[in-house]
Amino acid sequence: MDRLFLVQQTIVYLALTFIVRISECDSARKINVTTRAGTFIGLSYEVDFDKEIRSASCFLGIPFAKAPVGERRFSKPERYGYINTIYNATYHRPHCIQTRTTYDYIQIYQQSEDCLYLNIYIPGDNIKNQNKYAVMIFIHGGSFVDGGADAYDGSKLSALNDVIVVTINYRLNIFGFLNNGDNIKGNNGLWDMKLAIQWVHDHISDFGGDPTRVTLFGNSAGGAAVLYQAIHPGNRNLFQRIISQSGSCFSFWAIQKNPVHNFRWYISEVGCERGGNSEILRCLREKSVDDLKLAETKYTTQFVPSIDNDFLPEDPISLSRKQTFAGKNAMDFFSELDLLTGVTSNDGAFALGYWTAGIAESYFADIATGVPETYFKDNYIPEIVSDMFDDIPTVLLESIKHQYTDWSKAKDPISVRDNLLEFESDVTFFVPVSYTLKTHRRSQGDIKLNNSYFYVFNHKPGFAPEPQWLTGATHVMELPYIFGFSKPLQHKLIEDYRAVEPFKVTDEDLYFSTIMMKIWTNFAKTGNPNLDDNATVPTWPTFDNINQQYLELDVNMTTESVKHHLAASRVAFWEHLVPVLAKCSTSCGSCYVTVASCLVKTIILCVFSTFIK
Repeated sequence: MDRLFLVQQTIVYLALTFIVRISECDSARKINVTTRAGTFIGLSYEVDFDKEIRSASCFLGIPFAKAPVGERRFSKPERYGYINTIYNATYHRPHCIQTRTTYDYIQIYQQSEDCLYLNIYIPGDNIKNQNKYAVMIFIHGGSFVDGGADAYDGSKLSALNDVIVVTINYRLNIFGFLNNGDNIKGNNGLWDMKLAIQWVHDHISDFGGDPTRVTLFGNSAGGAAVLYQAIHPGNRNLFQRIISQSGSCFSFWAIQKNPVHNFRWYISEVGCERGGNSEILRCLREKSVDDLKLAETKYTTQFVPSIDNDFLPEDPISLSRKQTFAGKNAMDFFSELDLLTGVTSNDGAFALGYWTAGIAESYFADIATGVPETYFKDNYIPEIVSDMFDDIPTVLLESIKHQYTDWSKAKDPISVRDNLLEFESDVTFFVPVSYTLKTHRRSQGDIKLNNSYFYVFNHKPGFAPEPQWLTGATHVMELPYIFGFSKPLQHKLIEDYRAVEPFKVTDEDLYFSTIMMKIWTNFAKTGNPNLDDNATVPTWPTFDNINQQYLELDVNMTTESVKHHLAASRVAFWEHLVPVLAKCSTSCGSCYVTVASCLVKTIILCVFSTFIK
């Protein structure tokens, strides 16, 4: 009966996804490999990219943990163990259960609690354990709420650059991050990732990978997840490098401020508000999956990583200060890793649809003609700042409004819109990523142990959905270049980011994709992203806390693409002045002296940054 159900499930899944899963595996032949984890049947096929054909292999849907169902629901993952039968690794398994319905592409993917699987993409058609390919493990984004590994086909990145690419699933939303501070400790999604990373460390050599050259990479929430793994000392020796794209564990959106409050709200919504925590857990485990899934609201996106005194003993910013043993241990591990991180030049435009809805509802305006000052300052800034701080002193709120005003045209809707975009980019991405880099460098002390590289992706592709007034690159637009425009990812961009359809890839796109893939894989192989054999790409200097250099990634890069101090005055405002203002209150007399002192320091820093430009 179980086997029949599995066959039926597979047929339904393949039928649902056939239209978007026609990919590099069209003319595949079956291959098999015997490993210490079991014997797997995979696929070998040809990859075609910019008229270059390479051989590739894949093993899909390999279980790294037992199904987190029944008594394992809301618990840490358990190792799957050795597979005694020949395992069919020729197709993807389901996404993990997710609540969000606003992303259309999710509707065509099957979902299941039994979702803890990984996919392996290997160069060539002959699996040899004597090969020693560098390994790249991709952690998908999606606000810790949605997404799945099979939207990111690693075939081209792997075959064209001689690296092994692994993509993983992990539990999302309440299934991955529910925390009552007692017997449901949360962060099971992070533990899922860790177990997948451990599986790769233990078994990837059987697939021709080098377990001493492993790089984690991810975008958005995936970038934050990469950094959560990078400050968890239990991962020591499991990976050596990290690439965090437009995401950081130091972001306000990447951690629950009050998980117990969120937990109480949730159990009330699903009808499990009864007795003690043991009885509540029993109720939650007896519920069907559909009963546990809620309609999307602001609250359903609150279930992200939290302090659990286990995986995460303190919030990441507290750990970064190294004032406790846990903090010193976390930063010591972080300092051992090579880091490449960055943003897109207009990362904050991911919220464009949200702004448009808010403006249309309240003001009947069109964002193409600008944003009303009242919406930005009276609605949006207070809403975002309330997510960042429990108490908001008036002086803090007014200072933020002042910072994001062009006083030569304070009420001009176009100017307000531009400031809104800067505000969103800063608080969500630029400032946390800047903090990540500076923390990584500080954690190494006076001796530079490992490399830090900073980028700003600034290429607006022809398939980008943004309106003409929006220049530069927005959130996730670097991803298709890194994955060689794989068909599943093209479909995701069309459905969820309104990319132009049909999705057209130009010769320029292919050239730039080749460069981006080489940069990412060079870093994975050596810890240095520079392309010594490509004179068209300038030398990329390492980041330091004085010069704060970065490379602006674009199609036509020159030596002028090496820049420094991204958004210097705005970043300085958040890093130096906002922490002081956040401590102020109407009864705080001495804080004004401190604010004045901080203002002087900030002004000096901004003047200095402007001068050295």
